[in-house]
Amino acid sequence: MITEIKLYHFRSYGLYETTLAPGGTVIVGPNGTGKTNLLEAIYVALRGSSFRGSLADCIQHDQTQTIIHLETNNASRRLQLLRTADGTINKEFTINDSRSKLLPRKHRLPVVLFEPSELRLISSSPSRRRDFLDGMLSRLDTQYEAALRAFHRTLLQRNELLKHPHETTQNWRDHLFAWDIKFVQLATHIAQARAEFLAKHEAALSSLYAALAGHQTAFTAAYQASASLDQYEQALLDRLQRARDYEIATGHTSAGPHREDFTIFLHNQPAIKIASRGEMRTIMLAFKLLELELQTKASQSRPLILLDDVFSELDVTREKLLQETIQNHQFIVTTTDARHQRDDCLIISTR
Repeated sequence: MITEIKLYHFRSYGLYETTLAPGGTVIVGPNGTGKTNLLEAIYVALRGSSFRGSLADCIQHDQTQTIIHLETNNASRRLQLLRTADGTINKEFTINDSRSKLLPRKHRLPVVLFEPSELRLISSSPSRRRDFLDGMLSRLDTQYEAALRAFHRTLLQRNELLKHPHETTQNWRDHLFAWDIKFVQLATHIAQARAEFLAKHEAALSSLYAALAGHQTAFTAAYQASASLDQYEQALLDRLQRARDYEIATGHTSAGPHREDFTIFLHNQPAIKIASRGEMRTIMLAFKLLELELQTKASQSRPLILLDDVFSELDVTREKLLQETIQNHQFIVTTTDARHQRDDCLIISTR
């Protein structure tokens, strides 16, 4: 449980400190007054990374360092970001008296973040849906997180080779084939993990959706792979070899998890085609509530919940259901609407 936060030159904040309630804290203020910045600082200190991009962006442009200090009920944690003369960002995490350049996994605390943009993902781009699914899986599975990082490094290396072809050179062809093998092995791990996650939790997602919508609905989730998942590795390798001329011409890998997507079906029809805006938001809210359940089970503790202006995206019924779900957790809510204040919450104004 977080009890206090102090900021030094973090984004829009010069010097700032505030206490946080053990139950709910509501941060109220107009757009552009730093509400999301506070949530980001908390997330960075607890997870070691930002949900908005590079940590370098957290340092004010005219400053050389940023400090986030959090007090919890059992530890003190501090992150210092230092910008050197050559623009490099040095990080130092301090948990009590233990210092490290990266936040150790054992010190990453469970956090579930609700963002308004996530509630609109069904109608967004495949790349954003992939990022959303990968983010969920990475937070729940350290092996998946490591495999995903290795996959992206391999994809980058393979693309670099394709952009500088030497087709007549045996060494270049051998080098590319070696990267092909590594790429399809990692790709198989990623694609199968994504598909298995959706299949395993489809029933839970369907139940959560029904609870939020107030009625039973035919709900299914399907992963759209580049090749048959039964023989994914060999099928993807064959596909890449058939596309060799095209890939050399474009300098990009033509198939794999970085091009795949997943589809949600309502009433046996793609949700992107038939679902209302409210139904699309309910689908994504079901995913976030599933993550909350899974993180609670995995960590054997109650995750901190951060809600960034999410209530403005929900109708009264879904807002009430969400509030009931989070009431036994510590949660921090940002809002522009004072009507979302609750009598049992600490109120912080950013005006």
